[in-house]
Amino acid sequence: MRYASNKADWKNKVLNYVFRRKQSAQGGEFEFIMCFAKDLAKCNPTALIDLTRILLRPLQSELLLSVIENKSHCARSSIDPYKFFMPDGPSEIQIPFGCPRLDSEKFLVHLSCDPILPCPWHREDYANSLAGIGRRKKCGSWEEDAANHNVTLWLPWGIAFVHGGNHSIASGIVGGEGVLRPKDVYDMGRLLDLVQCDGKYYQSRRDHKMLDVVRDYKIAALFEVGRLMQKHRIMPMAI
Repeated sequence: MRYASNKADWKNKVLNYVFRRKQSAQGGEFEFIMCFAKDLAKCNPTALIDLTRILLRPLQSELLLSVIENKSHCARSSIDPYKFFMPDGPSEIQIPFGCPRLDSEKFLVHLSCDPILPCPWHREDYANSLAGIGRRKKCGSWEEDAANHNVTLWLPWGIAFVHGGNHSIASGIVGGEGVLRPKDVYDMGRLLDLVQCDGKYYQSRRDHKMLDVVRDYKIAALFEVGRLMQKHRIMPMAI
């Protein structure tokens, strides 16, 4: 029993060591990104929109590939916007209730470049969309379907979360064509007012209490880039 206990202790120590090393590395990468973001803001704050696209491109690619590289029903699950930055953080400050809701008619999402995050999950439906939708394909150029496409836009970052039409939206991204209007647009600046991130932890700005740990330095940097966008009043996807 003592041997088993010692073995478990050793395993926990190794896991903790790996986690600390990973956090340390992420902290460095986070700082590099934030230095770049601040320099960019000095030159041209509007270019922060491009930086958010760069930071979210790896996640978008992962989502587009997940159903292809896995067997049926094993693709990555859809993204819950209210857990996007802090999966284990307090949900009450991550929901848009009470946040300003803006006029969606004044915003457009361009599938060719904007950071929209679909989660295609059905292999056959995805294949049919990729094979049929787009210029010089049997269904023709990509077109918005208001009855099917459901996208929520979070500002100041300009993150477009998909709640409906995942497969056809994914085909538009891959084909580099298509424009759609979000159904809901929220100014989530309240989240930035309540939370800060140092690349390792998300913390309360009021009492510095730890709210969650950073799992992805790119998403952590994205969070703080939003603070710069808020400061410079940058509004992505506005018409």
